[in-house]
Amino acid sequence: MNPLLSRLRDKEVLVRLNAFILSYFGWIAFGVLYGYIGRWSVDITRDFLKLPLTSKSLVLGLLDYTRSLVPLYTTLRWVYYFGFAGSIGFMVLYVLLYLRDLQTSDELLARYLMAYAGAGTIYLLVHIHAPHYVYHIPGYSMENTLLTRQEFVLPSLHNTFAAINIITIWKYRKRLGGKVLIGINTLIPFATVFLGHHWIYDVLTGFLLAWAVSRVTDGWAVRIPQSLYRLELKSLGALTMFNFVLATLMLLIALDPQKWLMVIRSILGQP
Repeated sequence: MNPLLSRLRDKEVLVRLNAFILSYFGWIAFGVLYGYIGRWSVDITRDFLKLPLTSKSLVLGLLDYTRSLVPLYTTLRWVYYFGFAGSIGFMVLYVLLYLRDLQTSDELLARYLMAYAGAGTIYLLVHIHAPHYVYHIPGYSMENTLLTRQEFVLPSLHNTFAAINIITIWKYRKRLGGKVLIGINTLIPFATVFLGHHWIYDVLTGFLLAWAVSRVTDGWAVRIPQSLYRLELKSLGALTMFNFVLATLMLLIALDPQKWLMVIRSILGQP
């Protein structure tokens, strides 16, 4: 049997795969709830803009320079939109499904969960807005989506996960897969700053959060309830497929919510 296919019949792998998917759902749910519970978060953007390296001239200068180098601009745009969900997906695919490194996947899951919790707590207390939002740069969406909100800027969870991925996969840096993942995640900070999605301070605080959660979770292992092991493999596989399809649909909807809203309205016969 193909090694990758055999992983999908491995309870240890399936349980962890579902845990990653559910953690992703949890973050999406937090983003939705934030519209209600985040109303008490303090907007400190005005004070933040007094810091160096936040000027409009710097932000637009970096963006214009990047756009002038078409190969660089195209690459960074691809890296950015490959983004948050993509970086998670490829890490899980490589570490859990391809390598079946359960210890490393457990550490990765713990780091993701703690990063969600840490960043979410900060967003509930204080928030700032992104460069493209503050300076009204044309061509950038100002709308919230299922994947993120305009307040989710400092620390940059995108860059937190990029740093977590690099720290976690570093042991496999000599393998081709490890090199590719390290390369892509190394470009993410440049993509977020050069394209005007984040401030340099978002990146630095994201790195700091990644370092902190990685130190705390080194050697961490998942404790799987025995009840999950008693599930039939067929049932566990069906649950995994359901969660995977649901996560994919949510990602597609989040990428272009207006398009999917029109599709739903047409199905329901509404104008």
